[in-house]
Amino acid sequence: MAPMFDDRTGPGRRSGSVLKKVGASSPTEFSLLRQQAGLTTRDAARVLGYENRQVYRWENGQCVPRASVIDALRSRIPVRSTGSENPSDFTFIDLFAGIGGLRKGFETIGGRCVFTCEWDRYCQTTYRANFPDDEHDIASDIREVVASDVPDHDVLLAGFPCQPFSIAGVSKKNALNRPHGFACDTQGTLFFDVKRIIEAKRPAAFVLENVKNLLNHDKGRTFAIIRDVLERELEYDIDFKVVDARSWVPQHRERIFIVGIRRDLKTRFSFEGFE
Repeated sequence: MAPMFDDRTGPGRRSGSVLKKVGASSPTEFSLLRQQAGLTTRDAARVLGYENRQVYRWENGQCVPRASVIDALRSRIPVRSTGSENPSDFTFIDLFAGIGGLRKGFETIGGRCVFTCEWDRYCQTTYRANFPDDEHDIASDIREVVASDVPDHDVLLAGFPCQPFSIAGVSKKNALNRPHGFACDTQGTLFFDVKRIIEAKRPAAFVLENVKNLLNHDKGRTFAIIRDVLERELEYDIDFKVVDARSWVPQHRERIFIVGIRRDLKTRFSFEGFE
């Protein structure tokens, strides 16, 4: 995957940390251009021939780079082809999109994103910077999305919120005497919004991503419910695997990926042999 995003931000994350580094209100022009060029701050320093600390000043808006620096960044932004020049092999939607990490991978293999949903306003700003040519707006609260309004698509991507199921998230909620998992009304039930969109649009396939503790949450009962919904109610054949992203990013990051194929298509996906 191209280093389009901040070094410390893993695939599909929905954290606002990227923008917090460049200012609480909005990113600087330098930051936006750097991200569009697919450069980390360290990459930018190396490519532009400046010290890291100088690049951080531009990134944070402490000073304004000269015009030649801005022009150099602009020259490194990939030229995107229009849809008519480069027709997509398939279409997909990006739910709980974060800043677009999961989308990036699917675009690389020929997909075209036709719908995005992400509620965090900082992530929305960075997402727009990463994908400035989108012809669709970013939907905010998935609970307010009318399923029939979602465009038809071949693949659904959804990294639904992990906090209600993660070890750290569960520990924190227990300490605060708050519900977790599906009992968490604000985040834990958002999986069922994914369900209603799949149910209404019937994509050929979906890819869901979450923390590995989803497998063991509530002694396995949570994942059993998810499997029942996907396999019995929605009639998709699924396979799943915990994948450590350290082979692609400088971070030990284990996540479960659930891939489903609509049963009437009579084909299966398998993680067998995947290392």
